[in-house]
Amino acid sequence: MWNLLLQKRLVLLVLVVGLGALLAWLDLHDTDPSRPDPEARAQEPSHVVENATLTRFDTHGRRHQILTTPLLTHTPERATTQLKEPQVTLFDSQQRRWHASARRGTIDRRELLTLTGDARISAPEQGWQLDTEQLHYDSDNAYAYSNTPVRLQQPPQHMQAQRMELWLNHDALRLTGDVRGYHPAEAFNEDTP
Repeated sequence: MWNLLLQKRLVLLVLVVGLGALLAWLDLHDTDPSRPDPEARAQEPSHVVENATLTRFDTHGRRHQILTTPLLTHTPERATTQLKEPQVTLFDSQQRRWHASARRGTIDRRELLTLTGDARISAPEQGWQLDTEQLHYDSDNAYAYSNTPVRLQQPPQHMQAQRMELWLNHDALRLTGDVRGYHPAEAFNEDTP
């Protein structure tokens, strides 16, 4: 009788160990698609806002940027915010308005705004506009730059360059890299001797 009981316990022990080994092997080779993928999670937005308007204020409480977009998507794992067709009003230290726009935009973890695709910045009071493919804007320093070809125009004159830097608070612009311009002479006045 002890022999039969020992045999049953030994068979039961072998079955439990075998079942445990089988479960461990299945767990190692499990390809369950419901498991969270860390790379997919990094792509997953946490906020999607339609028709958003964002206003940033400086350290003195004055507004210095108003951004509107029909679609804002924020992804916290990447610390980025994607913008569709952003329209931006920028304010310099004298509260003059500047306008910027593009087909797409991104705000990164340093809150640097990048406008991409037909990016434009203009100074309506001064009557000029600058067009480029990609424009970066640091609102804390009121500083914009582009490392892609730019075209600056204030009709009838215009200029082209490979790069640009703009300091809104100082009303200063620097064009570099193969700068070319068209500045027509004043029309000849026939009454002038």
